[in-house]
Amino acid sequence: MATLTSAMLQVKSRLDEYLPADLILRICAELQYHFRRRKLEPVTCIQLFLLQLLANVGLRGLVHASGVGVSAQAICRARMKLPLALFARLLEQSVPAGVPELFRGLKVYIADGMGFMIPDNPRLTGKFGKPGNQRGESHGYPAGKMLALLETGGGFFRRAILLPCKRHEFTCLARLFKSMVKASLLMGDRGLVSFTHLLLLTQNLRHGCFQLPRGMVVKNRGKGSRKLKKRLGKQDLLVEWTACRRPKWLSARQWKKLKDQTLTLRQISFRVCRKGHRTRWAWIITTLLDPKEYPAQELIELYSQRWQIEVDFCDLKRTLNLHRVSAKTIAGVHKEVLSYLLLYNLIRAVMQDAARQQKVPPDRISFTNAMLWILYAMPGSGVPKLEVNPIRKRKTQPRRVKTARHRYPALKQSRELSCVPPCVVKI
Repeated sequence: MATLTSAMLQVKSRLDEYLPADLILRICAELQYHFRRRKLEPVTCIQLFLLQLLANVGLRGLVHASGVGVSAQAICRARMKLPLALFARLLEQSVPAGVPELFRGLKVYIADGMGFMIPDNPRLTGKFGKPGNQRGESHGYPAGKMLALLETGGGFFRRAILLPCKRHEFTCLARLFKSMVKASLLMGDRGLVSFTHLLLLTQNLRHGCFQLPRGMVVKNRGKGSRKLKKRLGKQDLLVEWTACRRPKWLSARQWKKLKDQTLTLRQISFRVCRKGHRTRWAWIITTLLDPKEYPAQELIELYSQRWQIEVDFCDLKRTLNLHRVSAKTIAGVHKEVLSYLLLYNLIRAVMQDAARQQKVPPDRISFTNAMLWILYAMPGSGVPKLEVNPIRKRKTQPRRVKTARHRYPALKQSRELSCVPPCVVKI
């Protein structure tokens, strides 16, 4: 019978295959993190962390299940001592090499953001803040954002940046460019497109493809800082963008180098047709200018794959329970989110092995089935035939949730003020 102790061995065997202990120790040496050779060294501590997130148990249950022979307080203290940079470096190293999905010789990345809830305490509230749609400061939970960079080849997360809830992902997008290889393509939605980001991509020998908001579309001959340069074909234009004003997130010294630059881009228009609905127009802007080498229809079909990151976020938030973080310190929140992404990459690696055996694309393998196999399989067993999801074209669901009435009254002030002192019984 499979137990959490066997799951610990299974997680250990998978980590030894994709993240060897020598690699973890080498990164610790590069970060100048020194530790004693005890039971809870960094390799064991990271394995316990991933097992806890995979099995969704508390520290006390983890102590009995793993059989390490230490207390829950010792695990918590050892986890707090691990440097945050170790988790970020492990996330980058957890992406297997040799499985890129290329588009005409370009490696494709997707950038997008997601939100999650955090425990309500003054320190986390001051760092991440609460959304503005809550009734008063005492209602709801603090919320954080994560700007993630995803590789489309196997669906692996390469880097993540945590932000407060009221800070836009737009301001930190340029920090992801360093994690991309040269001769690559970055895709994003219309909330991440700007002249500065596209210019920084081209200066670093990288390309971009973003959805364009309606207000930034060049129509007829254009006007202002965006004008028509040449017509390449049907609904295919070559446009010229110039800098107009400095973004708030960019320093004055950096803006001085970019403000006199001009950028030649390619704007492609396409229609979104749906039975029983009006035809809707959409636009993409890209730095891939050659219409023969990069046909417009292929670029449109490639951009339609950007929605895959939303499916991956759903696996993170609902299957792995990242919709709410349990850590109560700022560093703990960062470590827990990066550990969730590290566990996600571990599951995607199993999906990739199963897809190679079953000769299907990796995104067709069931994420939940792969996760359950890691949790309940016996140590040493090979990857079996996992469930293959069929190709389904579903109706677009409304972005609304039907919630029931709450059973208990609402908490209208802070919990600390609402608490009453314990009662004392006297005779």
